[in-house]
Amino acid sequence: MSNTGGRRLKQWLVEQIQSSQYPGLEWEDESHTLFRIPWKHAGKQDYNQEIDASIFKAWAVFKGKFKEGDKAEPATWKTRLRCALNKSPDFEEVTDRSQLDISEPYKVYRIVPEEEQKIGKSTSMAMATTSSSGDITDMDCSSGDIEEFIKEEEGCNIQASPEYWSQSSINAFPMHQDPLPISFISAFSQMMISFFYGGKLVHTALATHPEGCRISPVQQHLGRSALYSSETMQSVHFPPAEHIEYDRPRQITRKLLGHLERGVLVRANREGVFIKRLCQSRVFWSGLGGVGPQYSPVPCKLERDAVVKIFDTERFIHALQLYQEGQFPAPDPTVTLCFGEELHDISNAKNKLIIVQITVVNCQQLLEAVNIRRTQPYSNSSNLDITDEVASDQMARIYQDLCSYSAPQRTACYRDNMPITA
Repeated sequence: MSNTGGRRLKQWLVEQIQSSQYPGLEWEDESHTLFRIPWKHAGKQDYNQEIDASIFKAWAVFKGKFKEGDKAEPATWKTRLRCALNKSPDFEEVTDRSQLDISEPYKVYRIVPEEEQKIGKSTSMAMATTSSSGDITDMDCSSGDIEEFIKEEEGCNIQASPEYWSQSSINAFPMHQDPLPISFISAFSQMMISFFYGGKLVHTALATHPEGCRISPVQQHLGRSALYSSETMQSVHFPPAEHIEYDRPRQITRKLLGHLERGVLVRANREGVFIKRLCQSRVFWSGLGGVGPQYSPVPCKLERDAVVKIFDTERFIHALQLYQEGQFPAPDPTVTLCFGEELHDISNAKNKLIIVQITVVNCQQLLEAVNIRRTQPYSNSSNLDITDEVASDQMARIYQDLCSYSAPQRTACYRDNMPITA
């Protein structure tokens, strides 16, 4: 929390209570050890975002997660502050004093004295995630927090938006290039899609369609709507939550899947992998994509209906060349998607409810071929059998094609809300 001078949640929240500028945020007792915080559901008819979400918005602004002009996300703001409160040893919810079934609902929290924290450090407190400045890790939610966030989203009115993934759209490649063979286009279209629930691999699927695929839960009624159907697009489905061993995460994952109804559209071509988020749930991604001269491993949020390049073939090839020369670590041909939860660090992906990894098959094969050449002495190359030689020749041709390929200039083809074809 470098932008906040190291101030902790406790100091910030006490200041907001004492300011009296947020309706419903007030002290519950004269000794100022208990306080009320407004907790109106976004689905209520009299919900007023400017009033009922004001304290949650203020926390998002304070944390640098929202600035004026950004898209308003009251459910996310609320979840962000709830997570911070629930994970902080400075606060404890007093459920028997909270009033959630009245016209102006509120929760009551107790400020836990530091002496009590030192004496009665419970296991749950010891497990609370804190940064070096003592502030709670932002949006690292428990299963209960996620469930409440899902309930909050259920009350939000989100309009359906049109799709732009159509055959009649602008061609993504330069007009002067000769048409590519169907088999060559198909080779660049292959993606291995792996589904992880709670860090456990539960399903894999191979996507091969040049027009891309839709990753979504199984919903029978989608095929009856032109908005959701495509003759050429492949359907890849999330596996059912029944694959999850324990009841609680299984129930929450099932609810989260309900908010992935429209899913995401993913497409691989010679330039890389592109994605378009249509679902209601938030999606974060991490991979060898994005814009700018250098790759950043920091996960990014996908905005709804925006076409985003999440894997860049040219960047991968360049990194692979450096790796082959021993100047750079091996590039990753896989993109990680996190659904419903904020992803701060790719190393924490195994703790998330739903993770989808997309591996570019051609690039994975290239990496494997380079690894073989790095580890196998050239003197032993004559020992390769005929199938290995054929495979090696094939990969060499693909590698040469990729290296000699000059990516087209970034034109209107890749503006947000524009069509994409291969």
